[in-house]
Amino acid sequence: MDAMRLAPRFQVAAASHVGRRQNNEDFHRVLRLEVPPGYLLLLAVADGMGGMEAGEWASKLAIEALSEAARAYAEHLRGGRPAVGLSRVMEKAFALAQRRVEREAEKPGRRGMGTTLTAFLYADWLKEGVVGHIGDSRAYLFGPRGFRRLTEDHSWVAERLKEGVLTPTEAERHPYRHVLTRALGLPEARFDLKEVRLSPGEGVLLVTDGLYGLVPEEEWT
Repeated sequence: MDAMRLAPRFQVAAASHVGRRQNNEDFHRVLRLEVPPGYLLLLAVADGMGGMEAGEWASKLAIEALSEAARAYAEHLRGGRPAVGLSRVMEKAFALAQRRVEREAEKPGRRGMGTTLTAFLYADWLKEGVVGHIGDSRAYLFGPRGFRRLTEDHSWVAERLKEGVLTPTEAERHPYRHVLTRALGLPEARFDLKEVRLSPGEGVLLVTDGLYGLVPEEEWT
């Protein structure tokens, strides 16, 4: 686990484990960028899909595209140009990631590749951030009152659960629980954006299904 102290109020950590699989298709990024008003913080996780290491490549491509967009915005601010909304920055970053993954998926041996992507971009001088999300990785807000999910899973099972067709217990065991309805690399991928303001004592947790699919939320603390 790598940890980075950002300021007296913040500490960031990231960890990944292959588990029982032969290769790890997850990818993550912690990126702090100094800018004139303060700093930008980017946190991101991606869980790739596709055989022959294509999923691993898709998740890495998505994270690198997101990081590139965040760095471009930092340079924009360093150049003295006016700030734009964080949601707009995240929107452009996800669009770039989609183009990169979709283009790569056209190559032989990469067809069918795709990835989830869940990210949090925070501006310390605004004391607020934005979550971008597609797929079934998740973002949670945590604090003194426990964990609260900020994202909805884009999966077949989650949609049936929302419709009342499945119960939570049935959803946990359903054979289609890993079938995604939205992911980077799929045609016309749609992603969600959610603005987040952090209060003292609160933080954001990003996870893939490798955590929440095996460890109940009540055991995370």
